[in-house]
Amino acid sequence: MRLAKIGVLSFIATIVIAACVADGIGGPVADPAAGVAPQVSVAASLAPVEPSPPIPTPDPALYSKLRVFVASESTNQVWVLEGAKGQPYQLVGKIPVGMLPHQMGTSPDGKWIAVNNRMANTTSIIDPIAMKEVARLAVGKQPHAITWSPDAKTLFVGHERDTYIARFEAGTWKPLPPLMVGAPQHVMTIPRSHPNEVWFTLTNTSEADVLRVYDLATDKVTRVKVGDVHDAYFTPDESEVWSSSSGFLDKPSDRMVIYDPNTKTVKSEIHLVGHYPFHTMKVNQDGVYFLPDKSIMVISDHTMPGLMYVDWRERRVVGETKLGQQPFHTAYDPEGERLLTTTNVDGMVNVIDVRTHEVLQKVPVPKAHGIGVVPIP
Repeated sequence: MRLAKIGVLSFIATIVIAACVADGIGGPVADPAAGVAPQVSVAASLAPVEPSPPIPTPDPALYSKLRVFVASESTNQVWVLEGAKGQPYQLVGKIPVGMLPHQMGTSPDGKWIAVNNRMANTTSIIDPIAMKEVARLAVGKQPHAITWSPDAKTLFVGHERDTYIARFEAGTWKPLPPLMVGAPQHVMTIPRSHPNEVWFTLTNTSEADVLRVYDLATDKVTRVKVGDVHDAYFTPDESEVWSSSSGFLDKPSDRMVIYDPNTKTVKSEIHLVGHYPFHTMKVNQDGVYFLPDKSIMVISDHTMPGLMYVDWRERRVVGETKLGQQPFHTAYDPEGERLLTTTNVDGMVNVIDVRTHEVLQKVPVPKAHGIGVVPIP
């Protein structure tokens, strides 16, 4: 299964030397003779014979190992796992951060991991190769939402108790002018197809129209006419936006609303009966790799609980994986053809076979929440 890879070429060039300390560097090496057509001997009296076609050269490995970063809310640390293709994931480190690390964002070039310390009003920046915190940014009250610009140059941090979205220049971590949105925010997303649009949901407010879009080019906010929105995310081909409802653990809702991202209006409303949809994988947030099958959204389900595989074009659930209570965020390992999903109550990173939907491994991480992955060459 080969995937859409988001802008990691420049990143790989910068990290080869630093990555050499990791075990097992290097992927499968193609046979240099594999691309050469075999020589065919032909008797002089016979008609020439067409040579056999060249033997295909295997695609090079994307990485030797995938490094996984997980926010551990109860330890005030980011736990680090590593896994190679065909091998189990193992704990390789713990990085101290601020109080109650929660949402996590991986820069699309793979150079940075950012995690919001929800009860410390800070955001920690982690160098994923050095596996250490390199900056701790002062932000507003109760940071929650987090995402990166598609070009990886800007980090965005939203707040559940403040009415602006903070921005920082990647690398220098210089504060940029904030987005004054006028209400507290819960989650955000910036799609590649609309790189100047910050889609965000509201929380801790009595205002209506709780899904909004900030236009970075005009500094204008569009209010989408809808109520009761928890998280909002684009379909894999970015032709639609879907939103889950409620967001409260004790108030399950099977309702999902579907929008046209161009007109920013509601297209339809559906109910995934027997399920409580929560989050899905987001670009510019949950790692640098995403499923190549653009017909499927993998959505965490707090009723089952577990993951549900939704054919978003047909508007129906086509598969399930049962997990522990409160499944939250998911990342993708393309070389191993595995998903990694956090479950908060039992404190696990669940490693799941993409093809069979079976759980292959459970790695303990106390109060696991946000997750991000980067390649190690």
